[in-house]
Order: sequence, then C-alpha cells, then structure tokens
Amino acid sequence: MSGDERSTRAGSPASEGGRGDPASRLLRWRVLMTAVLAVVTAVAGLVGVAEVWRPGVLASLGLLCTSLAVSWAASMAGVRQRPLLVMQVVSDTIAIGLLVQFTGGPYSALPLAFCVPIMCAALYLDRRWSLVVAGAAAVLVGGAHFGLALGWLASGDHPSLDYLSGWPVLITALHMSLFVVVGMVAGDLAAKLERRRREQARSQRLVEQARREVRDILDCLQSGLLTVDTRGTVTRVNPSCCRILGLLETQLLGAPLQTLVDEGLEALAALVLPVAAGGTAVIRGETTLRQQGVLVPIGLNVSHVTGARGEVTGAVVVFTDLTREKELTARRRETDRLAAVGELAASIAHEIRNPLASIRGSVEMLSGELELEGYQRQLFDLVLKESARVNSIISDFLAYSRMRPVSRRRFAASSFKDETLLLLRQHVAAARGDVRVSADVTPADLELVADPAQLTQLALNLAINACEAMRYHGRLRLAIHLVGGGETFELVVTDDGPGIEADIRDDLFQPFKTTKEGGTGLGLSVVARIATAHGGTVRAEDAPGGGAIFRVRWPRVELAAEETHVPEPASAEPARETILVTV
Repeated sequence: MSGDERSTRAGSPASEGGRGDPASRLLRWRVLMTAVLAVVTAVAGLVGVAEVWRPGVLASLGLLCTSLAVSWAASMAGVRQRPLLVMQVVSDTIAIGLLVQFTGGPYSALPLAFCVPIMCAALYLDRRWSLVVAGAAAVLVGGAHFGLALGWLASGDHPSLDYLSGWPVLITALHMSLFVVVGMVAGDLAAKLERRRREQARSQRLVEQARREVRDILDCLQSGLLTVDTRGTVTRVNPSCCRILGLLETQLLGAPLQTLVDEGLEALAALVLPVAAGGTAVIRGETTLRQQGVLVPIGLNVSHVTGARGEVTGAVVVFTDLTREKELTARRRETDRLAAVGELAASIAHEIRNPLASIRGSVEMLSGELELEGYQRQLFDLVLKESARVNSIISDFLAYSRMRPVSRRRFAASSFKDETLLLLRQHVAAARGDVRVSADVTPADLELVADPAQLTQLALNLAINACEAMRYHGRLRLAIHLVGGGETFELVVTDDGPGIEADIRDDLFQPFKTTKEGGTGLGLSVVARIATAHGGTVRAEDAPGGGAIFRVRWPRVELAAEETHVPEPASAEPARETILVTV
C-alpha cells in the first residue's frame, strides 16, 4: 500500500465507510481501554494474584491519561490524522508494556491488553503498523522476562530462578507468538475490510452517477414521464410532465393521482390507476386533458413497474402533447382538400368560362341589335349582370385554389403601412364611404419578414371585410408589432362593426362560409391560408366596446443570405402581380 493510499485511508471520512473521524473513534476506544486496565489493575492488587508495584502502576496509568488528553487537544486543534493515530498507538503500546512489568511481569494478567493497540493499528493505520506494534509488544514482554532473569542471575540470591522455570517461560512464549499472530490476522482482515470499503464506495459512486445520468436523461425528455405506486400516489415526474400538465412538481409529488381530478387529470387517472393496480397496460392510447378550460390531446403509453420478484409495484406513464401533431394533421387534410379543389377548379374552369363567354358575347350583341323595351331590357341586363358575377366567382375560386408558394422578404413595416393605407383609402373613396382608417407600427423602425404581396392581400381582405361589416361608416384601425418576446409578428385589424355572429364563429375561416349578399365566402379563407403558409395563425374575437378584432401572428424567421433587404416591396410587388381581394 502506497503512502498516498495510507494517508487517504487514515484521513478521509469516505475511506472509513462513513465512520466519522478516525482519531476521535480511536480516542474513544482508548478511553474504554484505560478504564478497563485501571479496574483490572486494581482488582489484581486487591486479590494479590501478582506482585503490583503501585507507584509504577500509577505512573503508567498517568501516562495513558496524559496521552489521552494530548490526543484530544491535538484532534481539536486539527492536527493531521495519520501522525495523531501513530502517536496514540505508540503511547498505548508503551503504557501497556510498563503496566505489565509493574503488575508482575511474567505473572501479570495484562499482556493480552497488547491485542488492543495491535488491532487498532491494523484498523486505523495499515497492516505494516499492526506487525510493528505486534513485534514491539513481543519485545516488551519477552525482553522484560529476559531482563528479570538476568537480574536473578546477577544477584545470586535466588538460585531456583523461578522466572526461568517452565511455566513462566511458556506463558511468555505464548504471549509473544499470540501477538505476532494477532498482528498478522488483524492486518489481513483490515486489508480485506479496506478493499471491501473501497469497492463499496466505488459502487456507491457508480450508482449515484447512474442515478444522475438517468435523472438528466429523464429531465431532457420532451415527453412527459410520471410514475405512481399501487395506491396511485405520484412518485416521480420530469419537467416535461409538469409543463404538459400545467402543474408544479411540488403539486404532483406525493399526491394521489385520483385527488388531482380538479386539475383536469381525471381522464389520465382513469387510464393509469387500473394499470397501477395490476390491470392491462395501455399501448399507444389517446386521451384529453383539461388545462384552464382548454382541452389538450395527449398520446400515452402506460406500463407496469415491477419489483425484484416480478410483482407489480406501480405504473409508469410516458405521454406527449399531441396539439401540434393534431394541427399538422388538420393542415395536411386541408392541404389535400384544397389540392383536390384546385384540380377540380382547373378541370371545370375552361368548361364553364368558355361557354359563359360565348353566352355573354351573344347577349351583348343581341342587346345592341334588338330594340328592347321594358321587361325585355331588364332580362337582358340581368343575364349580363349574373354572367359577370359567375365569371368573378370562377376567377376568385381559381385564384384561391392556385395560391403560389410563399416568397419571404425583409422589408420596412412603415412602407407596408403607408402602401396599405393608400389602397384602403382609395377603396373607401370609390365606395363613397366614410371610414376613418389609421395604422400604427411599433417600433417605428420595425422590419417585417414575409411575402409582401400575400401580406398586402391578407391585410386588404381583412380591412375590406371590416369596412363592409361597418357598411363603410366607422373607424378602422391597423396595428403591427412584436409579441412573444420579440419572436413573433402580429397584425391586428380592429373595426367598429356589429361583431362576429355566433352561428358562424366556428366556421369563420372555412371556404364558402359567408352571410353577405353576393359574397363568395373566400375572403377569410384566403387570410387563413396565407397565415398558415407563413407558419402562423389567425384568430377572431369580439372587441370589448363593440366590433371585431382579427389577430394574425407569424414567426420571425431568419432569411438565407440570398434573400436580401427589399427597400419598398409593398409597392413594387403588387405592380408585378395581381392581388386577389375576395370578400
């Protein structure tokens, strides 16, 4: 064992397997040993089993007590562990050797006390020190016996030489052998114990590392994870679980799942609790949670948690918020439906428009050649008017179904605002209306990232729809700003009209849904398609003071290097492309 290993073993609490300060523990053992030695010495003196020299005994016990006091003071002063342990073991060995000699030498009842410092040296130092202390004890006992024998020989007063008789010599030899054996055995046992402690500490570190890794993995999962025991008590959650459920970890941990029904988890509890009680696991299930009045669809798997003997000890739930997936599915279905509509429109456009053009041309020619009066003139005008309306509907329908892909540009919101205001005011003037139109951009230097032509079409559709709802009398307000921490654009159109009728609120952005006479029902559908194409949403709500509010939001994305800044796209793009304004 290297010096560093021995130092770590003697001075590290971890190496002691959680036993605390080694020097303090050794000090407590020494106090107990001193008390026992004092009692045994007193009993030996009273009984008279051996010759006890009291001054020497008192001096030896005083040495032990002094070393105890010095060890305690050094421990409180923060002396290094290993030197303090060595000092305690050495002082005990010397003190016990003196006590043995002052309580009868070969006839003393205390030699076995040497086993205490030998084992302490093995336990708190290392194998080498246990052998050193064992050798020192053997030398002290055997050397003292040999010294007494020489004294008897030198004096010549006791020719019988009792110290050299068979029994005392045998006892001394047995003591010396016992010390060596105890030192070897204690050293081996201490080494094995130390190896086991190191293995245990290493295993604990590996277990703790594995726990941290598992906890980190669970915390990084985008899916929610929740475990319950057989009684339905929540035992573990991860951050995604708290986010999806809309609850804090402190609200979930330790709470019975069945008591959380008021938090909107009754559907989840109905699936999890039977599995926790040993029922059939749920694979690829779906349910709906209620969060603050909003229904959140989730997909989940519920499996058993089993113990070492295979018994069911609870259930684990892994679930995912399906809101985004449901939206994507709905968009995909809408896209497929619109693609089918586009194919249908393209196939019937020529079949309808060409005969319609012929009919309209023929009627115009007849109206110019014939002399029509009264009712006949009205019929001819009605045919011309309705054929023009049918042609307009077909044109709008084709434009709706064949909307081109988004081509994003970066342009100034102020230029877009000025262009949109100009177009709206011209429209209001042409309709002989009285609508006060205003617009606001925050901040003033805001730059938009969108398709300029489609965004203009979206704003005009919303604004003209609002003007018609107000019958071209009222106030119309447009606002463009950032929301969501500056990561989302928002266009808000507010009017003073009658608001949104309840019977069309749910189908407001569906094609061909309209309450206006002569309307095609494609205006707001075009708005919704443009918003969706930009990765955004459109929402309608009633204004607090009357009227309607339309909010269009789309994400603020970074453009590729080739998509450079366009100074005035709002005026440039529309000049090259016809904008569909459908109401």
